[in-house]
Amino acid sequence: MKNTEQAELTRNAGLDARLTAESGNYTGNVKLIAKIAEFRDAYAENLACSAAAHPNNKGFSILKQNGKLALGETASTLSGLAYVALTDLGKIDVAEQLHINATDFTSVADSDCSAVAQNDHDVMFAHKTDLLPDVTDLMLTDFQDEITAFNGLQGTSETVHEVSPTLTKAFVASFRPVRKIIEQIKLLMKPYKKTNKDFYDRVMASTIIPAVNVHHTFVNISVVNKNVSKIVEGIVFTLTKAKKAGSTDWEGKLTIEKPRAGKDVLTGVLNGKVVYLGHIEIKRGRENDFDVQIDS
Repeated sequence: MKNTEQAELTRNAGLDARLTAESGNYTGNVKLIAKIAEFRDAYAENLACSAAAHPNNKGFSILKQNGKLALGETASTLSGLAYVALTDLGKIDVAEQLHINATDFTSVADSDCSAVAQNDHDVMFAHKTDLLPDVTDLMLTDFQDEITAFNGLQGTSETVHEVSPTLTKAFVASFRPVRKIIEQIKLLMKPYKKTNKDFYDRVMASTIIPAVNVHHTFVNISVVNKNVSKIVEGIVFTLTKAKKAGSTDWEGKLTIEKPRAGKDVLTGVLNGKVVYLGHIEIKRGRENDFDVQIDS
């Protein structure tokens, strides 16, 4: 869980407590009472998703661990062959998007392992004509099948202690209705600014998200598409030097946790095509926000 998400949960809990304590001040305000009820329902769902998305190791399975080791071996072998072929052709920027060490896959969370492998597959697929005869279409097809099979395995490896990306995505999504309702509550509170300012000030103070002291490094990516009708979900972004990757959600957002600080290359791949390539600098112990603009 990100520090900012924890801070927002703290704000929501405080606002819930404040609205309970101040209930006598809005007796009879039907609209505000109904909106507060909506807030509590949404907040309850937010908490439930938070609990589900917390790291845990209850689903460990040796089958998943073995699958991870096998996937790492396949991915690093093919990426190594592709790296040599691309480098020989002078396509260094493309070659550097690949992960040639098995530990790049096995030392990360299961979801990250899958995302990194998928990224390498998509990069190789996009440049497959350059890779013959070292990497063939059949090899890439088998590689994709192995990635798909790995994603279908139940449980997590010993180094993971994380739940699926689906639960994490649901947790992130659960903040959205809470935020929207809080903004509506703030609008419904406006009349009290004149009629009961002390009450108004106490509630408004409770809607503020506490300041965040960041102890870990995060890279937050927001994709903006010049053509708003085009999708921004499912773009796989990879940090080359940090050896970390992940996919954007339906809002075009992605967070990569605890990457290596310093200069890095950020690559975005969608449907086998590189849609973004840029050099970034990651600062240690803080939230690093990057707005990425793509054409299509």
